[in-house]
Amino acid sequence: MALVLDDSTACYRHADTKAAVECQRCGRPICAQCMNQASVGHHCPECVAGGGQQVVTARQITEYRPPLTVAIMAANALAYVAQTVVGRQLTNDGLLFGPLVGAGEVWRIITSGFLHGSLMHIGFNMYALWLFGRSLERGVGSVRYGLIYLAGLLGGAAAVLAFNYDAPTLGASGAVLGLAGGIAGVSMARGRSLQETGLLGIFAFNLALPLLVPRISFWGHFGGIAAGFIAAWILTWLPERRRVQSSVTFGLTVAFCAVLAVVCVVLGYRGV
Repeated sequence: MALVLDDSTACYRHADTKAAVECQRCGRPICAQCMNQASVGHHCPECVAGGGQQVVTARQITEYRPPLTVAIMAANALAYVAQTVVGRQLTNDGLLFGPLVGAGEVWRIITSGFLHGSLMHIGFNMYALWLFGRSLERGVGSVRYGLIYLAGLLGGAAAVLAFNYDAPTLGASGAVLGLAGGIAGVSMARGRSLQETGLLGIFAFNLALPLLVPRISFWGHFGGIAAGFIAAWILTWLPERRRVQSSVTFGLTVAFCAVLAVVCVVLGYRGV
């Protein structure tokens, strides 16, 4: 996954040129001239010349610790420990289930995004959260990143309540895929195609997987990707392409998340 960089980052080889992405292998900021298309993301000239034998130092690995990504991962881990200690009742009280949302248990819209059904379930989601979250949080900042994550969580819940009302659902995948949608939204708003981001295959896989594994929620994945994309598009395209003030686009994104929350509640009550 290539990192989408902000406007203040310069290419490591051309100090007077704005970097477009981060090298997938070593993390160097690179401009369009230095980008080499790889199977996933882009590589810098040094990594291409090295034939994949790039040495990554401990400092490179640890130099950036995305605070909100780490906090979200910790919250999911603590929730899973609590599920293990308390037992099935905690899971039943927090998962997303349309009839119970309609009965007034609206907290399930949020809590379901922090609960998981197995160690493999949470492990896969946390790996994806680190993969997408580290790149996006560094590129757009923690606050905007948090809005994109929230949009993905709410968008996934809204889609499940709209199209799979009676199915008990849990897991962070909707919110996590919202981050992938967010990376696509930022990249496309800055003039890059979806193919260039390396995300097309990831989206196809995560939307096709529920068709092969019935217990995985297609609508949770789809709603998360779509909502994350829209939130990131608002935060990036309006200020960079239409010169709308960042404070305005931030407010619009907050309003978008609020609308998604209201939609979730309304969809819950529709079945009462």
